[in-house]
Amino acid sequence: MALLMSPISRNLHMKVILMYLELEDLLTILLAVSGSMIAGNFLFPNREIFHIPMNYFLPLVILVIGVPGLMIFKYGKPRSYLQDLVLWHTKPHAYSCTGREKLFDNPYLREDD
Repeated sequence: MALLMSPISRNLHMKVILMYLELEDLLTILLAVSGSMIAGNFLFPNREIFHIPMNYFLPLVILVIGVPGLMIFKYGKPRSYLQDLVLWHTKPHAYSCTGREKLFDNPYLREDD
C-alpha cells in the first residue's frame, strides 16, 4: 500500500493577515462589534439614526472607525503589539527604588576584598 502524501505549508511562522490586521486584532474588533450590538439591543431598542436601527448603527460605526484606526495605530509596530499592550496595562506595576528585587537573589555588584 502506497503512502499518501499531501502538500503542506513549510512556513509556519508566517503572520495571518487580513486587511493589514492580524487575526487577534480582527477578533478584538469582532468582540467590540458584538458587544455594541448587544448594548444597542438592550439600551436603545426603539431608537434610530438616519433611519437605521441603533443596534445596527453602532456596530457599523465601530467597523468604519475601528478597522482604519487600528491599522493606523499598529503601523510600524511589531507582531502581537496589541496583545502585549493589553497585558502590560493589566499587570500591576510597582515602581520603587528602595524595594528589593524579587527575581534576582544574587547581588548585582561584587565586592572585591
